[in-house]
Amino acid sequence: MKRYIIIGFLAVSAVAVAAPPIPVAQRKFDHDRHINAARASGKSADCKDCHRMDATGAVLRGKEHKRCESCHTYPSSCTTLKTPGPKGPARVCEVCHVAKRKECLPDDLPPPPKHESFSEKFTHGKHLAFGSGIENGCVQCHEGQAAAPPPAGQSHKLCATCHNPQGVAAKTPIASCTTCHTAPTPKVGTPPDPYRLTGFDHRAHHTASQKSATCTSCHEKLIGAGEGALPRPSMLGCMAKCHDGQKAFSAVGTKCTSCHRGNEPAPAARTDFAFAHTTHANRNVKINDCGMCHGVEADGRLSPPLAKKDHMPCAASGCHQTEFASRTTKICGVCHDTVAPWQRNQARAKPSRRSDSAEWFETIDHATHLAKMGTANGSCTSCHGEKLAGGPKPGSHDGCVGCHGKTAKPAMNECGACHLKEAPQRPARSAWAVTAQFKKVDGHAKHATDPRSKRPAQCLDCHAGVRTAKNLAQIKPSTMAECDAACHNGKTSFKTTGFECARCHSAPKGGAPTAMVGP
Repeated sequence: MKRYIIIGFLAVSAVAVAAPPIPVAQRKFDHDRHINAARASGKSADCKDCHRMDATGAVLRGKEHKRCESCHTYPSSCTTLKTPGPKGPARVCEVCHVAKRKECLPDDLPPPPKHESFSEKFTHGKHLAFGSGIENGCVQCHEGQAAAPPPAGQSHKLCATCHNPQGVAAKTPIASCTTCHTAPTPKVGTPPDPYRLTGFDHRAHHTASQKSATCTSCHEKLIGAGEGALPRPSMLGCMAKCHDGQKAFSAVGTKCTSCHRGNEPAPAARTDFAFAHTTHANRNVKINDCGMCHGVEADGRLSPPLAKKDHMPCAASGCHQTEFASRTTKICGVCHDTVAPWQRNQARAKPSRRSDSAEWFETIDHATHLAKMGTANGSCTSCHGEKLAGGPKPGSHDGCVGCHGKTAKPAMNECGACHLKEAPQRPARSAWAVTAQFKKVDGHAKHATDPRSKRPAQCLDCHAGVRTAKNLAQIKPSTMAECDAACHNGKTSFKTTGFECARCHSAPKGGAPTAMVGP
């Protein structure tokens, strides 16, 4: 009389219908528990007791039912299926079959194991040592990465090409299950790696390489790797093979998010480093060619360093490739506030700079500018906007772009016309200069109106020296006599030669007159 496995059946009757089987890859059989139970009762617990395979690796119909019935009974009705206890029929049937009627299952049925009780070990390094022919076998296990995946369930047949009595690996035939299948070891939990590539398309890369790329051309470190080792390709390896900016986009360029994706917070960038032109000049960088790093927008405004230059020349061979691959970058903070390859990092137009690291200085020919622009206040405030109009301070590119970003020469990208390597000479100042006190009391705002005419005061009335100044050193400060002749005569305003000296003069720091620097 035939026995039927009837975890699920259409009706409780004399005619039972076999329940549909679970796919082999989804079955969860607890080998450990059964091996221990068999050995405790003095029975055999070898792989061949249940599994069978021929020399070619073809899996033969096993002896599962015959082996199982030595401990478990098979049901003939819903009542027998509900039999509780370790030897109850449901405990064995549910491993391979889908239950149609859950009410026929016993209440003490344990949940299926969460993990496989046997796992596979495969030493990539050892197998790759046999030669590139193993490449054809990679896709047998890594079907998702194959350009044309082979039929599923062929892994044993592939292994049997070597693991057979006449093959290269005759000492470990395919029937020696424990050679590859071992009891699993607990996996140590590792935190998620935001730098790891996600969604890498092996097929697309294989096609893009015109099908010339092989597995080991990228996974070259697998060759000779020890047991359990699974080294991954490095970013620098990708750059050396393809992503050099010519064969494919540069791995150290600005397309980080093409490969790296994630929502993790961006690590803070170090901002205690500054770019040093002098240091780079010693490394054969052409620092006199400002356009290598600096550029301007269509309207003449300054763009962030290296903007639209794909990180060149910083990413050039022999420079900072390792910095791009580092998780604790140093130089990136010179231009970026955050460093995360999975996020778009905004560059700063003005790199971070220490107070003692100034390398470039500005100068200006006031006489030439006034000759072209006129001597009205608007000419002065176009650069010195902070004095009366609330505009930019001198030295800001925004103050120059209005003219030099359009028609005036030199153009904004002719950096050397205004920027000097050496600090320009400035007019000497005595400790009795009124500059500090004038700024303290917002002197420009108070002098904005001429008390004599009640009209806006003209900048050149006080700063007459800039009319002929070709450089900063030629700009002479106003004298007390000039202030006296203009307003401070005791009638229009308080007298400069009176007893109110402290209204203009302040004691220098330290209590004694010292030479002061700056206008």
